[in-house]
Amino acid sequence: MTEFVFKVRKDVINIKQQLINVENFVNVHPLIYKMTHSGGNKYKVFEKIKICIIPYRFTYKALITGYKDSVKMVATVLGFTTISMFFTLHEDDKFTVIKERLVVKSTLPITNYMNRLIEKQHRIMFNNIELI
Repeated sequence: MTEFVFKVRKDVINIKQQLINVENFVNVHPLIYKMTHSGGNKYKVFEKIKICIIPYRFTYKALITGYKDSVKMVATVLGFTTISMFFTLHEDDKFTVIKERLVVKSTLPITNYMNRLIEKQHRIMFNNIELI
C-alpha cells in the first residue's frame, strides 16, 4: 500500500463531486477521456497513455463508491492488474486535505511504475480541480 497527500483550495463537497460525477471526473483527469455508466456504481473507463512515444488506448471496468467524506475506486485493468484507491477528504483551514491509499496488485512487475504514474496523474488531476 502506498499513501499520497494532496491539498486543494476547494471544499470537500466540491472535490467529492469531481471524483464521483463521471463528466466532472473525465474533465479533470489527464488520462481518462471517457467513462460510461454500466449500472449501479459500475463504469467502463476509456484511458490513453503513452508508452515511450507510442499512444496506447484501452478500456477497463471500475467501481466507484462515494461515502460521506471519502471515495473508493476499484479497477481491473487488462485482466492482470487490480488498482484500489481510497480517498479520504477533510477540510483544514482554506484547504481540503485528500489522503489517498493506493494498492496495486499485478501479475506483472509494474507496481512501482504504476504507483509513480498514478501519483503524477492524481497530482495533475487535483491541480485541475483547484483551477475549476
